[in-house]
Amino acid sequence: MSGDAAATGDGRRPTPNLVLIGRRQAKGWGRDRLAREFERLGRQLDLTTPELGAMAKAIYRHETGRAAVRDEVYIQLYCAAFEATPHELFGTLSAGAANSRVCGLTSHKFVPVHLGLELLCRLIRRADLVPGSVQWAECHVGQVDHPAGRCELYAFPWGVAVFHLAEELSVPNIASLAMWRRQTYRETRQWATEWLRERTGSDTPIAHYVLSAYWLHESPWSGQELDTAMRLLSMPRVLLDRGTDDAEPSLHHAELVEQTLLREGFHDSRIDEFGIRGLSIGCASWAGLSYYPQATGRALQVSDLVDCELLVQALWCYCHRVHEQVEQGCDPVVPPEYGWRWIRAVRSRLTMTRPQETAQHAAMRRAVLETSELGKHLTTALELLRDTSGE
Repeated sequence: MSGDAAATGDGRRPTPNLVLIGRRQAKGWGRDRLAREFERLGRQLDLTTPELGAMAKAIYRHETGRAAVRDEVYIQLYCAAFEATPHELFGTLSAGAANSRVCGLTSHKFVPVHLGLELLCRLIRRADLVPGSVQWAECHVGQVDHPAGRCELYAFPWGVAVFHLAEELSVPNIASLAMWRRQTYRETRQWATEWLRERTGSDTPIAHYVLSAYWLHESPWSGQELDTAMRLLSMPRVLLDRGTDDAEPSLHHAELVEQTLLREGFHDSRIDEFGIRGLSIGCASWAGLSYYPQATGRALQVSDLVDCELLVQALWCYCHRVHEQVEQGCDPVVPPEYGWRWIRAVRSRLTMTRPQETAQHAAMRRAVLETSELGKHLTTALELLRDTSGE
């Protein structure tokens, strides 16, 4: 039977199997639905399976890390249900390390969607959003029910809505996080699209992408290995096989790549590092951001990172809509109060250091702006809108 991994007596938190969770969620199944699939597969494979209720409880223990998957029947059922190998689902390299090296972090997912003013106003009314602000930008904000974690929705007056989903994770390695990230991105985009379409009554909203920021609060690494791990956390996809989104990556392969890079080092010109030695480590890339506050009282706060990314993603989405209209052969149409003069003011606010802004915050802001290329997008959108206006 499955061994209880939580009964260690040393106070360590169980480590969830994010690969199992991601595979199940990718199929749109709850644990009860997976238990019924196990029952069906058991008959097909001529396996003796426990009762449905017992299997649902076992699935919960396996996914949350409270029990290791040691029963050969369950191993066969998982592999058959997810059409994967034991290496892909359970790994082989991290089993021993998982008990002593746990990476605790908060995953912050940002999902921007362009709505336009009409749908945005409708969303604010129907979702009961209340006035708020993000740094200098006024907006409307409200809580949204999401099964995976804390979720807030921000509606910015230039026609963009941004979801912020925070999920607490404990993973044995970055490879597991990379697998989970890839498997949940499509689900998150689909959820955001369907949620907005239901609230607005329109089929036009589409969530095109998700950006992640990882706030590390429990590190199994130190020294140069920690620096390398933070770079990998800012772009974890480098651990996965290349291929289409439909191709399922291998956890075993990702763990091998991770161990090699942690041992030999990893550098990428697309990563912009920020932070102050001894206080914090931060890395920003096109794919995302990672931050580790080593001195929590003097490092950046979570709200600093979240507010920065909320603004950047809301503005990036707005600029993308301007470029999209031009590429479709149309003159870009935006609300008069959010034309090229407004973009010029926004660009100044984002690029110029504020009198009371700390060096750490300025370094983070510059790194995020550089790697997201938002400055270039703002400049191009400004020129396109000014040309269209004839001024």
